[in-house]
Order: sequence, then C-alpha cells, then structure tokens
Amino acid sequence: MPSDRHTQLQNMLWTWLNNRTIKMCALPECNIVGYVADFVAIARMNDTPHERYCRRSGLKPMSMCRVWDGVGPAATCENVIRGDIDRHYVCVFEAKVSRADFLNTFGGTDSPHAKARMEPVGTAHWVVADKGVCKPDELPDFWGLLEPYGTGMTETKMPKLNILKESIIHSFAFDMMWLQMNYRTSYYDHLHNVADAVRGIEVAVNMGKPIGEIKRRTKNAVELCRRRGM
Repeated sequence: MPSDRHTQLQNMLWTWLNNRTIKMCALPECNIVGYVADFVAIARMNDTPHERYCRRSGLKPMSMCRVWDGVGPAATCENVIRGDIDRHYVCVFEAKVSRADFLNTFGGTDSPHAKARMEPVGTAHWVVADKGVCKPDELPDFWGLLEPYGTGMTETKMPKLNILKESIIHSFAFDMMWLQMNYRTSYYDHLHNVADAVRGIEVAVNMGKPIGEIKRRTKNAVELCRRRGM
C-alpha cells in the first residue's frame, strides 16, 4: 500500500492542478494511459499556464479566427482554427517519496514499469517529489517536476507538451468517466467522504460518546483516507 506521504503528494498536486484549470476530471492510481499512473487528470487549462507551456514546447496555442474571402456584398466569412495545440490536456503524474522510488522508475532500468514512462502518453507529465529526491536534469524533456513549497507546490521544471489527437483525448475521457460511474468513487466524492468521516469524529466528541465509539470512528476515517477512492 502507498505510504501516507504518497497520499499527501497526490492531494497537493490535485490542489495545484485545480488552481490552473477551468474544468477537471481526475483519478488516482489510474490505468487509462496504458500503465497505472499515480494520478491522471483530463483538464482544460487556464490561458496563462497554457501559453507558458506552449512557449516552453515551441508550440502555438490553438485559437479560432475569422477569414474573409472576397470583398463587398459577395464576401464570405469562415471560422478557421489556427495553432498547434488546444488547452484540453491529459495530465499524468508520478509521485515519488524517496530516491530509491525515483530510481526504480527513472533510473534507466529495463523493467516494463520504467520503460513505459520513457515515452509520452498524455499531453503533459509531472513527477511530484520532495526536494532532493530527484533533479530536473534527470528527467526526460516531457516530464516536469513539482516539489512541495510551504503548503503548496512549486514547478521546478516545466514539461514539454505532447500533442494528442482529439480522438485519443475523447477516448481517455470516456474511459475515466466509465471508471467513475461503474467501478470507482471519483476523487472529488472521495474527498467529501473523508471530510464527512472526520466531521463524524467531531460530532461524537461533542456529544460525549464513549471512547470506544470515538476510536472506532477514527479508525474508519484513517482507513478511508488510505483507500483514496479505489
């Protein structure tokens, strides 16, 4: 089972990404990209981060413009999409809690686990790790690096974007929605469930419930946190 720190990093990256997107669908321990990534999200990036990642990748943000053909009353207008990449991303994250954990994946081993992460499968990829676990130059260009800073995260390295066909993004989105509807609790619902469990402990304390009841509720809340929506 992943460590508590692993879970904390997942929660922190969720907050970090949520602050940079307009809409997001996300799951931890998700295998829709061809391997079990620690966290996968399909997100619509805000304009500012999208433009920054495009500059980093040498790409132009996709936009729609009007093109006129002809002059006078006979002129016609057509909407044309220009640019290289839309702001709908498939975001892939790997959380690493130790140097050994990092090297097991990015240390050049021949394992299928390591090889799978040497090719881009999403639009943007990030390793999430405490400072000192890895260095930016130890990662391929398409992997960025997020490190905890205070109560949030700082992006030590920006990833180069990988352009995905629209049909692939739609396929990933369908698979993720199917998982949420038929197999797993969504990450958002799970966070609400955890909050309800913690609130239940507070209610039990305020009502003067026996210590055995409070311990039972506490144990259930801890187990719920460790399941993380699976």
